[in-house]
Amino acid sequence: MKSKGLLFLIISLLCIPSLAPGKGDAKDIRGSMKILIVGNHDNVKSNFYHNGMIAEQTGIPEDSIGTRYNYIIAENIASGSGNDRCVFVPGKNDAAYDRIAAHIRVEGEGEDATSDLSQVPAEELQQALAHAGADYLLVLNQHYLKWQGAPMRTLFHIVSYTLYDKERKPVYSGNQYFTSMKLESPDKVAQLSRKTTSRIASSVARALNF
Repeated sequence: MKSKGLLFLIISLLCIPSLAPGKGDAKDIRGSMKILIVGNHDNVKSNFYHNGMIAEQTGIPEDSIGTRYNYIIAENIASGSGNDRCVFVPGKNDAAYDRIAAHIRVEGEGEDATSDLSQVPAEELQQALAHAGADYLLVLNQHYLKWQGAPMRTLFHIVSYTLYDKERKPVYSGNQYFTSMKLESPDKVAQLSRKTTSRIASSVARALNF
């Protein structure tokens, strides 16, 4: 009888599912990932519009154009990511984030725009990430206003971005765009860019396996 009981116990233990995490369980173990978003204050460029025209047609003061566009895109990414485990934090109205933005270098235009964090002091990046409770930095490299007169009058808003880790190393880069017929008010830009910012959030989440 004892041997039968022992045999039954061994079989029962063997039938218990393994508790070792599989590849698909990684997200459950790691929890959520937080990403700080910042953009260079002078990252709105165009092949047609100068700052005076942008200010006149959008109602945004000339010295706030880059900041306002960055806030619109960052807020949309944060509010429309649709992924509770990949949390985006818009970096605004904070000296720690402004110091980082001031040291970001951007080269190229449109789809070819790239950023460089080599001039960002490592300790300042660490402090800003810690302040936001973030693990990564998403840089809005450029918001490029590309005007096309033919075959149809179209304004392409090309948003390029790069994801960096805590060591200032690029993890992922990409660009997305949305269109309008002309320069629009900030509220309209926020409305038009929602699908685009959602795609940015999704691409970043996939890059981090979230």
